[in-house]
Amino acid sequence: METEKKKISGLSDIGLRRKNNEDAVYYDSNEFGTLLMVADGMGGHRKGEVASKMVIDSLAIPFHSFHRVFHTRRSKKFLKKYIKLSNKSIYRMSLSGDEYREMGTTLVCALIGDVETTICSIGDSRCYIIDKEGVLKQVTKDQTYVELLFESGKISKSEISTHPQKNLLINAVGINPDLSNCEEFVLKNDSYRCIMLCSDGLYNMVSDEEIQKTLNDSALSSEEKAKSLLKKALTNGGNDNIAIVLYEN
Repeated sequence: METEKKKISGLSDIGLRRKNNEDAVYYDSNEFGTLLMVADGMGGHRKGEVASKMVIDSLAIPFHSFHRVFHTRRSKKFLKKYIKLSNKSIYRMSLSGDEYREMGTTLVCALIGDVETTICSIGDSRCYIIDKEGVLKQVTKDQTYVELLFESGKISKSEISTHPQKNLLINAVGINPDLSNCEEFVLKNDSYRCIMLCSDGLYNMVSDEEIQKTLNDSALSSEEKAKSLLKKALTNGGNDNIAIVLYEN
């Protein structure tokens, strides 16, 4: 459902190959700020669903009760605090029994404050923007094994998508007792037309060119854009769960 007050929309879909949906989305806006989130859970026996819901709830609940304007310093402090608390909760649960073992989740979130947008990322869910010139730009950096290989010059950019270990994460929420490597980015609110968070079920199935074209289509509402991207991911194979959250200035 798209909100009237702001052009925000989000959806999550099981895709065509999975037995359950471990992706979760969240978006809400009030007079103090806007919070967007996508989480992609992992772990056997459907516990990826538990992990992704836990990390979403850990930020959504305090966001609802927070009644101060989110300037950048406050946004950073808020996100860091509640992401770390969520990490501890998920990690403790992962140790509580065999069915929860190796449970964890990616997280990408954007907290849009009065002047700037603060983005935090753990894992390989991504944040993109459409800048003022209509160009799609990836803001976040994947915390994956293949990204490390690429950065060290061992593989080329074109080899990332076909590498046999392309889905191997080097970081996630809940897999270690302390979360030490949370990527953080800050953007000026007037530097983008649109911000999109998504799981790998979208960007592995839909090209950057198609994403850019869809997000720039002024004839579509933000809800229609999200649905169009989902349809493209399904048409191209729908190999994984798909999660998308859009915010338009």
